[in-house]
Amino acid sequence: MRAAGLAAQRGYHRVYTFIGGIPEWRRFNYPMTVDPEYQRIPVTRLEPHRVRELLRDPAYFLLDVRPKDFQRDASFIAGARHCPLVHLGERYPALPADRTLIISDWAMKQSPAAAKFLTRKGYKVAGVLRGGMERWQAERLPVEQRTPGPGLDLPETADRD
Repeated sequence: MRAAGLAAQRGYHRVYTFIGGIPEWRRFNYPMTVDPEYQRIPVTRLEPHRVRELLRDPAYFLLDVRPKDFQRDASFIAGARHCPLVHLGERYPALPADRTLIISDWAMKQSPAAAKFLTRKGYKVAGVLRGGMERWQAERLPVEQRTPGPGLDLPETADRD
């Protein structure tokens, strides 16, 4: 393990990262909890053109779960609301319970976890954007440029559980 450089630059101390990730963690037989029920939650991957079609219907709600400080691009699909995955646990009650969710991120790394979490919380999730914003843009679908900020995050609310 080693100190995580970016976290230290931001004023955090005693932050470590396990270089080999989960596969190496398992190789060393370190303890790990796996929730089989969570693993079985299906996540549908929706093609970008299908997502574009679905979003024409106001019954759908698009949630972008990229980190707040993502560096690659400040492009969003029109109408997408932004809530970084790390804040979803505290802010998910602000999501509309009467709409079907579609989840996006940059490259489909965080969106499946968000989809499973929200499904478990009782939300109807249509699926995740296959390939994320990276693929959406590669297919030259429309985006709007905006800087992630307080107006885009889901508001903090009391937990509805």
